[in-house]
Amino acid sequence: MVVKDLEMNVSLRLYKAVVHIPTSCRVPGHGFWVEDVPFESVPVERSQELRQAILTTIERGNPSISLERVSALRDNKDNPRLKAMGVKSWHVLDRGTTGLWSITDRNGTYEIRVNQPMKPRGWHEDKTKRVDFPVGTPIDEVITRLIAMIQECARR
Repeated sequence: MVVKDLEMNVSLRLYKAVVHIPTSCRVPGHGFWVEDVPFESVPVERSQELRQAILTTIERGNPSISLERVSALRDNKDNPRLKAMGVKSWHVLDRGTTGLWSITDRNGTYEIRVNQPMKPRGWHEDKTKRVDFPVGTPIDEVITRLIAMIQECARR
């Protein structure tokens, strides 16, 4: 994801009724983010645990990551996130993913971004589903809305 002026980014993936929340790492000077460990995994119906996992991920922050680490993650056949989710490849994970979301903070303004599948594969933001919050909106309000969106997607 190429986004240069975000202060915070948290990604969430719904896969087999479990929400997976990796650590989003910044690649300084290159304007993109990479997902890495540690990550949280919570069954989608457990709202309070999900809320806590999102808050934990936000508190963890967005550490910097080197281009060397990015290459190592991309080329790693034994990626710890894939192992923990019980899948053999990113392609299999993408095909089985029900939804992808992110919370961003840009200068004190939160957004929820919703991604949709791309053909033949991959994901991209559906800007018509983006939710922009007014400056000063408490993070708890943003998280409540996000959890509702994820749980609605899981029910479909």
